[in-house]
Amino acid sequence: MYWITLFKKYGRQCLMLTALFLIPVTGTAQEQPLAELLERARAAGIEQSQLENIQSRAADRNVSDEELTGLIGPAVSLAEQNLPSDMIFQKVMEGLAKGIPVQQMDQVLQNIRRSTESVVPVVDSWMGGAEVNEMLASSGERFDRDLFRNEMLKAGSKAASGQTGPALVRDILNSLTDAGAIPAAKPSSVLAGISIISDMPEVAKRPHAASAIVVRAIQNNFSAADIQKLPGAMDVAQRRSRLPADAVLEGVSQQIQGNITASQILQNLFNGNVGGGIPGNTPPGRENRPGRGGPP
Repeated sequence: MYWITLFKKYGRQCLMLTALFLIPVTGTAQEQPLAELLERARAAGIEQSQLENIQSRAADRNVSDEELTGLIGPAVSLAEQNLPSDMIFQKVMEGLAKGIPVQQMDQVLQNIRRSTESVVPVVDSWMGGAEVNEMLASSGERFDRDLFRNEMLKAGSKAASGQTGPALVRDILNSLTDAGAIPAAKPSSVLAGISIISDMPEVAKRPHAASAIVVRAIQNNFSAADIQKLPGAMDVAQRRSRLPADAVLEGVSQQIQGNITASQILQNLFNGNVGGGIPGNTPPGRENRPGRGGPP
């Protein structure tokens, strides 16, 4: 009876003291995942300065350690697979600068991680061909295999994040290889072609028409800068000509096949001249008619 009375008297106080002692332990456990992740990041080769910058920006935006762990996680996962992770950090820094909610950023970052991983088999298989070594050796551009693979994975990740996925990246690379265009191609032009494919008009509905333009541009020795301008120029051409997007694709394809220079094709498009030739020319049967739609 004495022990029962003693427990009733002091038991509640003991429980309260125990709970108080547990509070700092719990706090340490919450901080541990971030510390472990940062250590993994350093072990995977991510620069300390990059980690410090993102921690500082996160602190300025009152991002919790738990939230920061979620933001950095996809980058660490890629780095541990010897895959480029700087796209993740760039997006995180952009998102924090713009005050984008962490949950919204999480979705974008995970999509980048998945799209990057999805193009690895495509890029690595293509780079196994002897033609790629020949291109890198003869191009005069400063790309070694590791750097070129890294940049190809970045460009492929952007392409694969769209509706077409990694299949279109595979189609472009296979088409270039089958045409024998790789040895004479510029690595920078190949990278540009892969990176713009998701921005091409009608790419979701007509992926092969869009990829054919990219392939022909690379074959015709378009510079990387000219290739990067194609989606914007095609958008301007569609608005000025009031033609549907598929007609613009057709017109650009005809111009490239007609061996018109890249600078002239771009000028034609910015002027609304879809088909090349005399100003206002359009692909046969696709002439601008009243009610075609679209602003001038």
